[in-house]
Amino acid sequence: MRRAVAFWGVILLSSAPVLAQEENPPTGFSLVGLWSGMYHEDELERTDPGPPPGDYTGFPINEAALYHADSWHADLVSVMEHQCIPHNAPYSLRGPSNLSIHAETDSSTGRLLAYIIDGTFGGASRTIWMDGRAHPSQFAAHTWAGFSTGTWVGDTLKVITTHIKAGYLRRNGITYNDTATLTEFFDLHDKYLTITTLTYDPIYLTEPLLRT
Repeated sequence: MRRAVAFWGVILLSSAPVLAQEENPPTGFSLVGLWSGMYHEDELERTDPGPPPGDYTGFPINEAALYHADSWHADLVSVMEHQCIPHNAPYSLRGPSNLSIHAETDSSTGRLLAYIIDGTFGGASRTIWMDGRAHPSQFAAHTWAGFSTGTWVGDTLKVITTHIKAGYLRRNGITYNDTATLTEFFDLHDKYLTITTLTYDPIYLTEPLLRT
């Protein structure tokens, strides 16, 4: 079944034990399936040619982030070590991609353990742990996908992601630091999945960046 999703949105193994198991999703809520991005509002931003250099409208960046963005040049992506870098968690669901989401369940109880999101650019698959495990130590490895845990807030899936490699928030030099965290809210309305995101970065942002 193919669905439509209003995107706005490396499996990291943790040694932390499973602390508790969350309840299964609310009745009628399922992320499982194939999802197609909708680009009816911001196609040029999210596909080609992308945002123009120097356009930082709507981004709460500080002077350090402004300096970094003004130093950026599109030729950087042609450098060998920058080619085919996966999209990072704060950006991946905004990238041009069709996602496949499946659920991992406990074979003996049927309880939901995790959602696996495949199809993001560069193969940076994301795992959203739903079994109550804690986030790893601050010294644990950072990845493009980060480490994500999810909980239910009514009919909304709230996801918190930490341990993300430093990367970009917009494809014109606006960046974030590897201390940044991401909070996402997944809401299902009929066949449409809306994802609201808050990116927190104490180094480069003056306030959380809100996008949907």
